[in-house]
Amino acid sequence: MIKVKFVAITGLVFLAAWTARVAAAADDAFADFISPVSNPTNFEDPRATSEVRPIYVYHKIDGNFLKGLQTKTGGAFRAPGGDAHVVAVQLRAAITDRLAIIATKDGYVWHNPQHEFAGVIDQDSGWANIAAGLKYTLFRDVAIPALATVGLRYEAPTGDKQVFQGPVFSLKTPINLSKQGAGVLNPFVSGGYGFGDLHALLYIGGRVAMDSLDSNFFDLSLHVDYKIQQFYPLIELNWVQVLHGGSRMGPVEKAFGAKMTQEGFDFFNLGAPSAEGGVVTMAFGGRWRILNDLDLFGRKGGLDLGCTYELPVTSRADLFGWRVTTDLVLWAL
Repeated sequence: MIKVKFVAITGLVFLAAWTARVAAAADDAFADFISPVSNPTNFEDPRATSEVRPIYVYHKIDGNFLKGLQTKTGGAFRAPGGDAHVVAVQLRAAITDRLAIIATKDGYVWHNPQHEFAGVIDQDSGWANIAAGLKYTLFRDVAIPALATVGLRYEAPTGDKQVFQGPVFSLKTPINLSKQGAGVLNPFVSGGYGFGDLHALLYIGGRVAMDSLDSNFFDLSLHVDYKIQQFYPLIELNWVQVLHGGSRMGPVEKAFGAKMTQEGFDFFNLGAPSAEGGVVTMAFGGRWRILNDLDLFGRKGGLDLGCTYELPVTSRADLFGWRVTTDLVLWAL
């Protein structure tokens, strides 16, 4: 009931902010930009847009994820493998042409492991954590065109443990991994640059755990696209680097007599104590601008469809086998 009320109140706030906006007319230079597709919970568009963005992600779990985990008695823990499905809706509301409210993580997750481990990794489903915040454009030049934005998000541990959100999971043993933690702060900067029909976006951010349970990350994402009439072929790079492992999975290390060195990339934060190193992925795809001349509450708007195929390009992959990300963006400037 509390979660339903929170979502309803958030929706009303975004609707009010959208309809009450009193910014200057949109600039065509930035209307020709598109939002990034991959790494949707972190990679933030530097423009202050009003958006409704439904997202579907199919994520294949790497076959080597947790494969090396051994019990103290010498038995092997089978790699779970399998896949995960995520359905979510992002909301953004531009208060001015520089300031916007953003809600970038929510939704529902289905987890389908190839090999189940009762009480630890099961075929199950549940709600994701909720993350929201603000972003403000410090530099905005229509003539170049270019812009630079700073922002701050907070991810609350509101999700369900059976899909590794909030708490990770609760073993049917004396080992307890169901602690919620205090959430994660995400300060970030993002920028955009246009050169004719070529556009580039850059995102740099950190995910800072508010206690010792969750891991800390550094994130970097790069997007390049080229406009060909209504179609934008694009390529994106995402780098996730573990800065400091969390403590939530400490009991697993003790129980199995092995180090937990792998983490959850962008969507999952396992709190693995021995996690280190980074994973780099490349995403290839495009956006199709289905509609370009919408009038949304007196603002210039449009409708974009995006799709990318993403795979790791480093020897380290953690749980990232490969991923398809699709979205539909109803936007206004």
